Amino acid sequence: MELDTISRKYARPAAGDDAHAAGDGSADAILARAMVMEAVRRQAEDSVHSNVVKALRQGADHGEVAQALGITRQAAEKRWGYARLGMKRVAVVIARRARVRDDGQGGSYGEVGGPDQYDSDRRQWRIGSKVRELARYEIVGVDGTVERVYPIDPDSWNEVSPGYWEFRAIGDRECTDAEIAAAYAAGELPLRPGDACPTRVGGAYRPHWF
Repeated sequence: MELDTISRKYARPAAGDDAHAAGDGSADAILARAMVMEAVRRQAEDSVHSNVVKALRQGADHGEVAQALGITRQAAEKRWGYARLGMKRVAVVIARRARVRDDGQGGSYGEVGGPDQYDSDRRQWRIGSKVRELARYEIVGVDGTVERVYPIDPDSWNEVSPGYWEFRAIGDRECTDAEIAAAYAAGELPLRPGDACPTRVGGAYRPHWF
């Protein structure tokens, strides 16, 4: 195992000449290797912690953290629930590829174009209660770039099936360029058309806290 090889290499100076002379099986040599591995473990733990916090602050959710680390969502929330303290705003982000898909019910979704694009963008998403309470904008990214922004009517959320929600945009339309510029300048909107909006593995929707 590579880590065991590394621990043996760096444990020899720590164990001292007597332990080295006695071979790798001595108590001092074994404890020296354990000391090295503990230092590696602490450094890895610090790195995991730092990267998880960065990911959460870039819009990942605790479910994604749990999947990445092989732990439960509850465990991820308990350990890193504080990471969004001070981040009081959130936007609904939909990031998808430029393609149309059959919904299996005689309709389609995705980048359908035309007057049906609005409905494709606003429904149906598995959005939690906190995001529904706070979100004021939906941002739609296509192939990694923000294309559209909608102003969410906060009173319009409707549960169309268990756990899945849709909203209506104020005026049933996209934000104008002037509205986007004003919201961005005021710190109420984190992304604008043309900004990078990477797709998410496993689903189009993600909350973007800022």
